[in-house]
Formats: sequence, C-alpha cells, structure tokens
Amino acid sequence: MRPLQLILSAFGPYADKLEVDFSKLGAKGLYLISGDTGAGKTTIFDAIIYALYGEPSGSIRESNMFRSKYADKNTETFVELVFLYNNKTYKLRRNPEYERPAKRGDKMVVQKPSAQLEAADMEPLTGLKEVTEYIENLIGLDRSQFTQIAMIAQGDFLRVLLTATKERSEIFRKIFNTSRYQQLQEQIKKSADSSSKKLEKISQEIEYYKNNILLSAGQQLPNTPVLDEFITALDTYINTDKEQQKQLDKLLRENEEKTAQNNTFIGQAQTIIKIRHDIKNSEQAIKDSQNIKEEYKHKYIAAQNCYDKEYKQVLAEIVTIKDNMRLYNELDSLMQEINTGQLNMQQLNNKKTAAAMEKKSMETQLLQIKEKKTSLENILVEKERCEKICADMARQLNELKNIQQQINEYNDMLLQCRKLQQQYKEKQQEYQSGQKNYAVQEKAYLDEQAGFLAQGLQENEPCPVCGSCQHPQPALLTVTAPSQQQLADEKQKLQLLEKKVNELSSQAGNIKGRYDALGTAIMEKARQIIGRVDKSLIREQVKEKSVIIETEQQSEQEKLVTIEKNVLLKEQLDKKLPLLQQQHDEKNNQIYKLEQDIAVLAANIESSNIKYEELTKKLTFADKQTALQALQNKEEYSNVLNDNVLQAKKYYDEKVNFIANEKAKLEVLNKQLNDDSIYDMEQLQNEHNTLLQQKEELTASSQQVNMRVVNNNKVRENIVKQAAAYEKILTEFIWQKDLAQTVNGMQSGKDKVTLETYVQMNYFDRIITRANTRFMVMSSGQYELKRRIDAENLRSQSGLELDVIDHYNGTTRSIKTLSGGESFKASLALALGLADEIQSSAGGIQIDTMFVDEGFGTLDEESLKQAIKVLHSLTEGNKLVGIISHVPALKQRIDKQIVVSKNMYKGSTLEIIT
Repeated sequence: MRPLQLILSAFGPYADKLEVDFSKLGAKGLYLISGDTGAGKTTIFDAIIYALYGEPSGSIRESNMFRSKYADKNTETFVELVFLYNNKTYKLRRNPEYERPAKRGDKMVVQKPSAQLEAADMEPLTGLKEVTEYIENLIGLDRSQFTQIAMIAQGDFLRVLLTATKERSEIFRKIFNTSRYQQLQEQIKKSADSSSKKLEKISQEIEYYKNNILLSAGQQLPNTPVLDEFITALDTYINTDKEQQKQLDKLLRENEEKTAQNNTFIGQAQTIIKIRHDIKNSEQAIKDSQNIKEEYKHKYIAAQNCYDKEYKQVLAEIVTIKDNMRLYNELDSLMQEINTGQLNMQQLNNKKTAAAMEKKSMETQLLQIKEKKTSLENILVEKERCEKICADMARQLNELKNIQQQINEYNDMLLQCRKLQQQYKEKQQEYQSGQKNYAVQEKAYLDEQAGFLAQGLQENEPCPVCGSCQHPQPALLTVTAPSQQQLADEKQKLQLLEKKVNELSSQAGNIKGRYDALGTAIMEKARQIIGRVDKSLIREQVKEKSVIIETEQQSEQEKLVTIEKNVLLKEQLDKKLPLLQQQHDEKNNQIYKLEQDIAVLAANIESSNIKYEELTKKLTFADKQTALQALQNKEEYSNVLNDNVLQAKKYYDEKVNFIANEKAKLEVLNKQLNDDSIYDMEQLQNEHNTLLQQKEELTASSQQVNMRVVNNNKVRENIVKQAAAYEKILTEFIWQKDLAQTVNGMQSGKDKVTLETYVQMNYFDRIITRANTRFMVMSSGQYELKRRIDAENLRSQSGLELDVIDHYNGTTRSIKTLSGGESFKASLALALGLADEIQSSAGGIQIDTMFVDEGFGTLDEESLKQAIKVLHSLTEGNKLVGIISHVPALKQRIDKQIVVSKNMYKGSTLEIIT
C-alpha cells in the first residue's frame, strides 16, 4: 500500500484545506517530516490511518476530536487519501462527526460521520463499516496490525525493549492475538478450581451428615479420617439399635396382653356396678310412677265429665252459625257495593277538582297570551327598523375598511414616490457629472487633434487651420486624451443616463398624480362618514369611528336577536290561542258530565246503606268475618274437649304400662346379679394405669431407637454416595490441577512459563532473529539480542526477558544496561523486526510506506549514521520511509522533507522540499 496524495481540511492543527503530494517524494527512499512540537507532524500519519480505518492511529485521540480548533466554522472537516495497491489506484474520503452551521438559520447542527471509497472498476462504496471492512480485506491488515507495521514509535518500542515478561506478554497479546491461549489457561484453571470447590463442598456435606448422626447415651463417633472405618463403626451402632428395637417390641407385646386381660376384668366389674345402679333406678321409678298414675287417673275423670256437660251445646251453636252464613255473604256484598261506590265517588270528585284547576289555569294562560299579543303588535316594524340600522352600520364599516386599505395604499405610493424622487435626484446628479466629464474629455480629444496637426507644422509654412506661418506655441500631444471610440462610448453612456433621468421623472410624476388623487378621494369618503377630518390624524379617526360603529352595531344586533325571538314568540302565540280556547271549552263540558255522574252514584250508595242496616238487625254477628271467627272458635273448643279426654286417657295408660315394664325389668336384673362376682375396682384401675405408663415408656424408647436406625441408615447412605462422588471428582482434580499448574506456569521448582508465554516465546525468537540483522549493523557488530533462557527466580513469571550479547568482550547482560543511544538502536531494530514478523504472519502483505517517530536525538554522529544506513536498507524494493523528527542533523542528511510550520493563531501549514 503506497499513499500518493493526502488532502486534509480543518483536520487537527491544520485549519485550511491543504494537500500532501507524496508522489513528489519519489517511489522509494527516506524523507524527513520536521517541525515544531505540536505542529502536526504525527497528524499526517493519523490522517492516513483515519482515512483507511475511520480511527486515529493510537488510543489517545478520538475521531470526534479531529475538528481543527483554528478552522472557520464554514470549512468542512474531512480527509481524502489516494493510494496505490497492487498497481490499482483507490480514492478514500472520510469526515468525522463535528458541528457546522445549519443551511437555514443561525443554529449549529451535527454533521454525521461518513466514508466513501472509489476505484476504476467498482461502484462507489459508502458506509463507515462497509468501507472499513473493504479496506481490511483489501490490505489484509486491521488498524492495529497496520500501525505496528507502518509506524515505528520510539517510545512504544523502548517500552517493549525494557519491560518485564508480564508487561511484554500483554503487549504481544494485543499484537499477535494470543489471548485465546490465555483464555485456555484460565478455562483450565477454572475447571481445576471448580473441581476443588466441588471436593470441598462434598467434604462439608459429609461433615454435615456426620453431625446429623444420632447416638444413644454412652456412644461416641470414631475419630478417624478413613471413611471405611467410620462407616464400619456406624454399622455397629445401627445393628446395636436394631437388637434393642427387637427387645422393646417384645416387651410392648407382653404389655398389650396384660392390658387386654386387665381391660376384661375392668369391663366385668363395670357391668356389675351398672346392674346394681339400674336396679336402684327401676325401684325408684316404680315408686314415683305410682303417684303420677293416680294423678293422671283423676285428670281423666275430670275431662270426661266436662266433655259430657258442654259438647252438645257447642255443636248446636256451630249449626246455627253455618245456617246464617248465606246472609253474611249478602251483607258482605252490600258492604262491597257501598265501599266501591264511595271510592268511585272520591275519584269523580278528584277528577272534578283537577278539571276545575286546569280550567282556571287555562283562563290565566288565555289572559296572559292576549296581553302578550297586544304588547307585540308593532314587533315587525321594530324588526325592519333594526335590520336597516344594522345594514347601514355594516356598509359604513365596510367603507371605513376600504378607507384604511386606501390609506395603506396611499402610504405605499408616498414611499414609492419618495424613492423614485431620490433615484431621480441621484441619476440627475450622475447625469450632470457625466456632462461635465464628457465636456472635459471632448476638449481633451479636440486638443489631441490639434496636437496631431501641430506635429506636421514647419517654420515659415502656413498652418492649415489658422494660416499663420509663425508657430510660437504649437499644440502638444497628451497621454490622457481619449480616443474617438472612448469618446463615443462616453457619449452613449451619457445618453443612457439622460434617458434614465427622464424615465424616473415621468414615473415619479405619474405616482405623485395617483397618490394626490387617492388622497383627495380618501378625505371625501372619510368626511361623509366621520364629518370633520384632520388629514394628519385620519388613520386614528377612521379606527376610532370603526370602533364606535362596531360597538353600536353589536348593540343593535343584540336588539335584533331579541326582536327576532319576539317575532317568533308572536307567531307561536297566534297559533296557540285558538287551541287553548278550544281546550277551555272542552274542560267545561267535562266538569258538567262529572257533576251528573256524582249525583247518580250518591243515590245508589244511599240505597245500599238502607239494605245493609236492615240485614244487620237480623244477624248475631256484625259481619261474615266475625261469624267465621266465632265458628272457628266453637269448632276448636269442641275439638279441645275431645282432645282433653283422649290425652288424659293416653297419659294414664302410658304410666300403667311403664310400671308393668319396670317391674319386669327389675325381675330380670335381680336374676343377672351374681353375688359371687366380686371385683376390687380400685386395684384393677391401679394395675391399668401402671400398664399404660409402662407402654408409654416402652413406646418412647422404641421411637427413639427407631429414629436413630432410620436417621443413621439415611446418613450412611448419603455418606457412601458422597464418598463415591468424592473419589470420582478427586481423580479428575488430580490431573486438572497438574495441567492447570503446567499451562499457567505454576509448577513448583520450575520456570514460571505459561502456555501463552510459551507461544509468545516462539514469536519473540523470530522477532529477535529479524531484529538482530539490523541491530548488528547499527552497533557495528558489537551487540546481538537474545531471549533469556533461565529465569532470574522461580517466583516471577518468566520466558520473555531480553538480554544482549556483547561480542566485543564476549559477555551476556541485561538489555537494561545499554545506554540511551544503544537502547534506541535496539528498540528500533526490535520494532523493525516486529513489523517484519507481523507482515510475514499476515501472509506476505507488502506495505510500501513506513513512518519512524523520534528517538534520534539520543544518538551520536556514528550511531546516527548507522541508523540511517539501516533505514535506507528498508527502502530497497520501492519502499518509502518517513522519519518524524526535529533533530537538526537529519535535515542535513535527508534531502526530501515535509516541513510543518505552526502558527498559534491560524493553525499549521506544511511545505514539501525535494
């Protein structure tokens, strides 16, 4: 990849647009980029990297910081790079994000970043990501790889030269992407750590299970780390508990047998006690029932006597009431007729009252309507008058509005007239000046013609103009006289000015005539509406009059709305009056008919009342309901008399039967009682309690032993299961730990070389080999770089330490012992070797340009000569190498230069010297 042309605009310290034409520097060789600190020397390389990859060359700058602080706000910020790759020319253009003025308005807007790539045989490619990916695929390098190859930064590689293995490993990790080996190391270590944690967790779980073992009094867990011995001891405890469980089960069965026998004896004793209690209860029941039986007998006899005395009379009264029930039905019918008539009478009276009130309301409405109609007789005339007033006001407002428009038009004409008059005045002055100028030039022209004639005059020969033979003061030629064409042009300009002056005069006169006429018309119209008008205050008077008329118009319009409502009301009243009069007449007829119906109904009610009173005198009870209640009471009383006899006889018979049954029961109980069956109930109960207590104690002991057996069996099962898992994981952990220590450089007694470092050592050896081809030249064969084989100690990470062989005295020592100039040569050689290795690892990609940044100030004359010799060797095969430095000695040794100049107010500029 070879840059041909670089254009920077408002980029970094460069305020304006400038071009770096690399083709002027030739196809190969060295060139120097010099200038003051901060002038923008490294920015040239930054711009190339930004154009290619959309990012700066290092991690310090960000792409959105590239906008030049010196640039004008209207200057674009962009970088354009034309480069050659595989004999094909490409053109790249990128701009970062920055603020610029909006195309409309005064605010600032954000210009979004963009990228575009062009070439001869391809469509233009756009898009930040798309262009970057194309460049990476084309060149075969990403930004990091390209900067490692194309830029040799002395400070960075001096750090690579002098740093320890750990820091150098981090640098190589980024360069050669060896992080996958580090990730593999970490993954293997994580696996070993995970297995270790699993073993620790299993051990904790086994201890947890051990702590959950239940022991009887006197037992103790064996203090042994061997799980098999521990499990054997646990089995012994479990078997002992199982034997104890069998003994307890036997004792419980014996207790149950004794308890069953005791319960039998207690049951028999309780039966005898119950029989004796029942005999006593039966004897007392017979005694009590004898007295009650006699009482029930007396009640039965009394009930029978009452029944015989009253029952026949009650039956006769019931028959009489039933025979009169038809008359009670007739009485109820009459009462129903009377009640219905009175209800109808009330309804008719209510209707009559309501009709009378409605009639009165209608009469009131009729009176109000007639009065309202009388008040609205002239409403149509008022409406017509009000409409005319509103129309006149609307016309006046419209005329006032037209006057305001004409005033505006008048003012516009006045301004236009004044403008034309001013233009006329200026053109008139210009015309007068032109006349004077033309007269001067015309005189100069005529004088020049006289000069031409004077050149041909001879002494003693007549003048062709005046005829004189003496010529004391002949006309002279001047250098300022116009030509005939120039004079003609001036005359034409003067004529055009005269024409323009006449046109402006005519236009101004025309406009003045129009606005004078318009002013007169405005005043006339205003006087017709306003009256007295002051020309200087006419605009304000028109506005005031408009406000007055608008206020009056609004008032009249409100009146008109009210009048229109009254017109509508009058029309409604005209329609409503005959309808209401008709309804009033109909209401009179309704009241008359209701009065007739009320009279007929009153006569019918009076007739029914007479019949009701006559029938009431014939009956015992006032109405049917009362008679029915009396009938019900008589029937209930007859039933009570009968029920009392039956109930008394029932109670007497039941008590006789109860006494007989109790006597039979008592006879049976006496036969069941056996005087020989004698039990000590207290002794039996004490034996029962003792057996229950023994059972509780045996059951509690059995449960404890069973709990220990079940729990300890479960614990044994878990311990055996965890022990098997422990052995399996332990087998994996042993080889995982050994592998993790190996790949992470943690083997005891061995060098601390990790897997990643081992891979990097291979890269480092190849870099050192490439670096030594140049370091030997720059040091005149004295020094050679060498990777340290043996570590300084077995505690620190090693493998990437660097030593130097001194061929002058045959010693090997630390690279840190080199002087400043020797360290620069070593770091430069190492940087070039690293660039060669990266380029080789990337598949033989050829980068035809390189930059070397600073570090030459530490070299003596001979070392500087050797360093330049090495850099010259890099240019073989059409490679162009740029050295970024401000060392004066380099300006004398390198002819081709890019000189960057810094201006604290205007930004930087550059110049190419070839």
